[in-house]
Amino acid sequence: MGFLSKVVSIGRKVWKSVAGAAMRVRDWVLQHPRETTAIVLAVIIGIVIVIATPHILSAVGFTVGGVAAGSVAASIQSGIGLVTAGSTFAILQSAGAGGTGLAVVYAITAVVTAAGAVVASLWSKFRP
Repeated sequence: MGFLSKVVSIGRKVWKSVAGAAMRVRDWVLQHPRETTAIVLAVIIGIVIVIATPHILSAVGFTVGGVAAGSVAASIQSGIGLVTAGSTFAILQSAGAGGTGLAVVYAITAVVTAAGAVVASLWSKFRP
């Protein structure tokens, strides 16, 4: 058996596995429409939040250049006084500047979105 025949043989096995997995996913989706809806909505909401987060942070005053004067963030900062490293305000400012705080905000968003999908899925099973 030559090299090309081996590649073709492996390709066919992979295709059969992928096709089988796709059929199992299709069957699960058809048997679980509410759970599928919850998962799809969670993914869409997660994507929207990831896209919207930098814009929302900027709109409230957490910008690349620091806290915007006269913004909601500036008002909060004036009430806080000294901002400590690692505080919620510091993380949001880091996120607004595109720093590591953004990863923290995205991680929190992912956890909340996943929890929402689980709750929505369970809600559909246990509601009257």
